[in-house]
Amino acid sequence: MDSNPLDSLLDLEEQFYNEGYALGAADGAAAGYTEGSVFAVEKGFEKFVEMGRLYGKALVWAQRLELKPSESPSVQAHSTRDTLSLDPAICKDMPSLPPHSTRLARNLQTLLELVDPATLDMSNEEEAVNDVDERLKGAATKAKLIQRAMGEREDTSSQVEPKDMSTPGDGSGSIEDISSLSIRH
Repeated sequence: MDSNPLDSLLDLEEQFYNEGYALGAADGAAAGYTEGSVFAVEKGFEKFVEMGRLYGKALVWAQRLELKPSESPSVQAHSTRDTLSLDPAICKDMPSLPPHSTRLARNLQTLLELVDPATLDMSNEEEAVNDVDERLKGAATKAKLIQRAMGEREDTSSQVEPKDMSTPGDGSGSIEDISSLSIRH
């Protein structure tokens, strides 16, 4: 006996589900890769901007430590690396540093070594990413120690301010944003 023509209708839901699942998985994989790549670039940029900021601060601190009151502003004072130099006139108008301390100099040297861009591995490998994360964390700690030793105030410009947790969502209208939903009881 021939099969009933309506039997194919019974399998229609399962067929559409499998077809939709396959399309969704393919689209999700492509979108996930794109979103992951963008996220990686953003996070990498944030980390290296912070490294650069700390490196700049370390260079200025090093210059201020090397600057003696008897030096002329036209003399070039070199930092720990011979290829970089700052004109001492830039640091001349800055507040004087506390008396020279070997601990302060050692912390500053360690900070310069941690944030030196010539020694940072910028490859996209797990080991390199972990190294940059560890160096950034150590450099931030050293910078805080140096700031306290110099009597400077804490720099909060680079720290992310916490979001106000009193209202859910950010109002952007994205699918994850629930701020526009009203509560039904």
